[in-house]
Amino acid sequence: MMRNSSTAARLGGFTLIEAVVVLVVAGVLATIGAAVMSSAFRTYFLGREIANDDWQGRFALERMTRELRTVRTASAGDLNIGVAGQVTFADSSGNAIVYRRNAATSELERSQDNGATFLPLADSVSALTFSYLQNDGQTTAVSASAVYFITATVTVASTNLTTVYRATVKPTAF
Repeated sequence: MMRNSSTAARLGGFTLIEAVVVLVVAGVLATIGAAVMSSAFRTYFLGREIANDDWQGRFALERMTRELRTVRTASAGDLNIGVAGQVTFADSSGNAIVYRRNAATSELERSQDNGATFLPLADSVSALTFSYLQNDGQTTAVSASAVYFITATVTVASTNLTTVYRATVKPTAF
């Protein structure tokens, strides 16, 4: 049996229209796949940033509140509330502890030698504030001897997120 020459040519490959349709469909599928992958990567990196910021804030606040509970007495010699964004106190063992935010590096720093040397405790800290309350829990204390509660507020900020962590403690010696 002999085939017609035009039929044999048609069975041997694709037409130009078929090839163009295949390329258009493949391009649409590739565009959709790239958009899905891009969204997945953005979500992953945002989740990683949130987890890191949360860890930084919680760790810093937990460490500060644990040590603020050990302030020896409310006297002016053991607790210094005169510097904004910084607290200096003597713990139950007599060690002079200082917490502050370094504005140049955005780090929360801790010193255990009365501020001679500081070690970083957390980074990406955009604000650190302390407030001091009297024993009614509402009136602001104006002197170290009137302090009954200490509230520490740590603000952690990164590219996509700003989170505020706050805790109030009552030192055991007060």
